[in-house]
Amino acid sequence: MRNTILISLLLMFLPVSVSAQFYTITKDSVFLPTERQKESYNRAGKDVTEGKKNKMMVKDTLTVGPDNQKKLDDNSRNSDRKASLKTELQKNADDITKSGNNLPELTIPNLYKEIIRNGILYPKIVLAQAILETGWFRSLVCKNKHNLFGLTNPRTGKYYEFNHWTESVWAYYTKVQYKYKGGNYLLWLGEIGYAEDPNYIIAVEKLLSILL
Repeated sequence: MRNTILISLLLMFLPVSVSAQFYTITKDSVFLPTERQKESYNRAGKDVTEGKKNKMMVKDTLTVGPDNQKKLDDNSRNSDRKASLKTELQKNADDITKSGNNLPELTIPNLYKEIIRNGILYPKIVLAQAILETGWFRSLVCKNKHNLFGLTNPRTGKYYEFNHWTESVWAYYTKVQYKYKGGNYLLWLGEIGYAEDPNYIIAVEKLLSILL
């Protein structure tokens, strides 16, 4: 009888103990994470961080995009082409300058064009002067010094020497015609003493009659 009562009492209290124990475990598990839970939380946090980084990388990739990347590549190639073209043009310019292939040959038509191109007044008179001074481009001063107008340095009395005959045309303006202020140009040439020959103006007029 006594044993029956003890067993009955144990059965009555047993569910309460189990329930209390289960509640304690559940409570502890919520507020006090286990080491495994901590590890899971850390791994989840790391995954979230990596996910953000990947999204940023994807965003950057999308920002550049295939089309934009193509534009960047095209711009880079265009810059390289421009630099290469500039170098090539500079090289060609240097070669032409050295060889003189870009400069016109000394002929009457080319000389006349050059006189006009430099804005020189009375181009036919000036053309006649060049022909007369050089003996139709055969004088040594013309051939060796490229000096078409017999221009001399007033300080040394020597003929100016030019790299090309076109420089001599411009020198005619800067050293002679810039002084002209108007009036009869042939008479003005005589007044400034352009040539020592007293018949110089008459010779120019005769040559003009042929050129005209």
